[in-house]
Formats: sequence, structure tokens, C-alpha cells
Amino acid sequence: MMIEPTLISSHAMDSGIALDLYLDPDLLWFRGHFPQLPLLPGVVQLDWALLLAGRHLGLTAQYTDRFQVKYKAGLFPGDHVTLVLRHDVAKGRLGFDYRRDGVTCSNGSLVVGP
Repeated sequence: MMIEPTLISSHAMDSGIALDLYLDPDLLWFRGHFPQLPLLPGVVQLDWALLLAGRHLGLTAQYTDRFQVKYKAGLFPGDHVTLVLRHDVAKGRLGFDYRRDGVTCSNGSLVVGP
């Protein structure tokens, strides 16, 4: 059973990376959320941003109750999305944007360590 998106490609950019991802319909997170209209849960989007920032930028999450997230559109089974991760070293924050066809579906930031 799949729990992570499929990485198609990655592109380095100033202070971060852009990851092209495929959201396979067989991902565990689509089961039961919601049965009539499967949708990737927001908490999974946060988890993936942290997980992939660790792998690709060498960052680790720190406990925080200070984070922000805005959900503008759903992420669905079969979507091809770009996850843009930006590390603001001075502020110790990770910014992220999930984009489909160049349009932001969700974005936010949270505290990270080196």
C-alpha cells in the first residue's frame, strides 16, 4: 500500500527545490477521505512537505504550535502536482506550495531546523 507520492522529477531553485509529484489513486490517504470524493487530507500535505524537505534539503521539523496553512483547492487521486519547498534560513522556516497546472492548491510555512 502506497503512503507517499511518486517523485517524477526535481528542480533546484534559489533557497529550495521544486518536486513534480504524481498522486497515485492507490495512496492509502485517499481511502475513506471522502468516499464519494477522495481528497488528500491537509495533515498529509504537511507531513509530505516535512518529509520531502528532510530528504531533499536536509531539514528537520521542530515542535511548534506556530504554523500557517491555507487550502485553496483540493488535491485528488491521479493529480500531477508540483511541491515547491523554500527554506528561509534566517527565520528557520520552511515554506511550501502545492501547485496543479501552475495554480496554488495549498501553501504554508512551519518551523524547521538545519
